[in-house]
Order: sequence, then structure tokens, then C-alpha cells
Amino acid sequence: MEAGGLIELGDELRDMVRLGSSAIVVGKPLPWSIFDKEGRLLMRKEAVLRNKNELGQLLERGAYRTGGSYIPPSLKHRRRSPFFLVGELMAQLNAVFHAIMEGQRDTILEPLHEVCITMQVMCAEDADAALAAIHLDKDGKYTLRHPIHSALLVELATYRLGYDPDHRQRLIAATLTANVGMLELQEFLQKQGPVNAEQRAEINQHPSRSVVLLRDAGVNDEEWLEIVLQHHERADGSGYPCGLRGEEIVSGARIIALADIYHAKISERAYRTPMLPTHALRQLFLSQGKDVDDRIAKAFIKELGVYPPGGFVRLFNGEIAVVTHRGLNGTAPRVASLFSPRGAPYPRPLPRDTSQTDIAIKESASRPESVLISNLLPLWGY
Repeated sequence: MEAGGLIELGDELRDMVRLGSSAIVVGKPLPWSIFDKEGRLLMRKEAVLRNKNELGQLLERGAYRTGGSYIPPSLKHRRRSPFFLVGELMAQLNAVFHAIMEGQRDTILEPLHEVCITMQVMCAEDADAALAAIHLDKDGKYTLRHPIHSALLVELATYRLGYDPDHRQRLIAATLTANVGMLELQEFLQKQGPVNAEQRAEINQHPSRSVVLLRDAGVNDEEWLEIVLQHHERADGSGYPCGLRGEEIVSGARIIALADIYHAKISERAYRTPMLPTHALRQLFLSQGKDVDDRIAKAFIKELGVYPPGGFVRLFNGEIAVVTHRGLNGTAPRVASLFSPRGAPYPRPLPRDTSQTDIAIKESASRPESVLISNLLPLWGY
């Protein structure tokens, strides 16, 4: 963080331009996302201020929007792309993990704060592309990809739930560090079959070990630590390490648990193929009140939509398409057709309006092996 409201995203600085009250109109959608002077997201683009009192409170906190600092044209889109930023975040998180495991006290809070800010800006500027990156990008170590993707899901869900910026940052930090107590085992389990008894014991102990490691690294935020300790507890009492039930589990832990479960389901393991996003969301819906919190699950599903960006679908006309943006109707998102009904690839993606009956979504589909992320980036403007 630099003086004057600059947010640092890797080697890219985006200046923050101070807003006057005349730049915001009560009752009309905001033309950009708004941040406070620390870079924390206050309101997303398209949100509507309901009255002058809300406007006054916003300006009292210090409202900023991302400005127009010069970025070379050859790098502008690449640097702003969530697909690119996720890779940088993984590298930064890896350095944080190394510091924690080496017992380097009081060195992780600042870099972790920068990661949290970057993720909030990513979601504010292009939530659909951030979701697409979660569902399309399978590169890198799982122990880095999983917490980054899960934390992005937590930021999106908690914004919908109305959590304030500071609270959301704490939840992002807890999500990123929740599994630090079992990094080696977690990576190993991605490449082998179901766990044995010894591994299960280590898994059950990892929330407690994560808390110890974080305390040793200088984390003294008790809510953060409590969330980490409880993130594998379940509403029906089947979780660990304490077997807590329902309201005994802090809300932050329940939110992280849901993001963790969802991302694990859509991720590939050595002994199973990844679940399609729509099927994973359906399982979360059916698990309400058992494994996951009802209110949180509904907000999560509403935020992602029935067919989240980055997922693939088959249309009623037989085409295979990728979901690009969520729509006003969760069952009718914006998509781009990539393959004809006979399976031949189109020379370029064809936008489709799935609210029309003849090209509505028929069902979810697996990602065709020939589809490369680099070829899809223009669908999100990168």
C-alpha cells in the first residue's frame, strides 16, 4: 500500500482517485466499484445507493475508485486479468507459507494483507472472470490453488451476505491459511487414493496445528484463529476436531467450509474426476442443514448462479458452449458456443442468448480436451 491511496497488485500500481459527492447519483447503479483509502471494497459496480444518508456514510469513510494510471498497452489486459493474477497470488502465498513453516515471526501479515486486497479488487472489477478462473484454471500446486480459489469464493459470497470490508478481509486471510497445518499431506493426497488411518488422524489434527503455526508466526487475531480451528466442523456434528454443531460453529468457519467443500468437489483427484459445477452446487443445496448452513448455502448458490462462469453446457440446439457471465436469471447466463451440434469447433466463439427457448441450456457438460484457456480469454475482454 502506498500513500495517496495506491493499491499494489504485484508490480502494477493502480492509483485511486478521490470521489466527490457529485460523482455518485442516489438511486442509480454505480459506474465503478468503490474502495476506502486502505483499498478495501465498500460497494461493487452496479450497486445502488438507496438514499443520501448512505451516500454521506460512504463519503465519510473515504470513497475511492480505481483511476486511469498509464499501463503499457501490451501489458494492460494481461496484468488486469484474474487468470494472470491468480498465478501471482499463488507465488505470494507460497512465500507466506514458507515463512510460516520456517517459524519467521511477524513477517506474514503485510504480504498476506496485500494478497487479500488484490483478491477483493479482482472480484470487484470482474467477478465473472474471477469465477471463470476458478472453474477453468487447474495449473499449479493444489495447496496453493485451492486456498486462492476458495478465498475468492468466500469474498464473493460474503459480499452478497453484506459483510463489511474488514470482516471479509479477515475471512479471506483465514481461508488462505486454514490448511497450513497439513500442506505436505494435502498435496500428497491429490496424487493418491483414499486416506489411510494414519493420514486420517493427521487430517483431523490439522486445524489445531494450523492455529499453533499461525500463533507462532505472529497472528493474534482471535476470530481469525477460531475460524481456522473450526473450518472443518459441520452443522450436524460430524466434523472435527471438536464435533461442534449448528450455532456452536462461528459463521466465518461455516462460510469457509462451504467454499472448501465446493472447490474440493470441482477439483480433480487421483482417484476421481472433478464434479461439474452445477452438480456440485446441487449437492450443496441438498446438504443444507446437514453439512452446510442454509442461509450461507443459498447466498453462495445465488452468487455463482446455477451455471457459473467457466463451466461448460450443452444447448438445446446441440452446441457445446462455455458460460461467460452470470445473467439476471440464474438459469439463463451468457454463454459462447464453441462447438457445433456435430462436434466441429467454430472458427470463433458465438455469443448465445440462453433465455431463448431454442438455444436455452439443456444440461451441464464436461470441458472438451481441446479447449485452451488462452483461447477463451477474449470472452472476458483479456
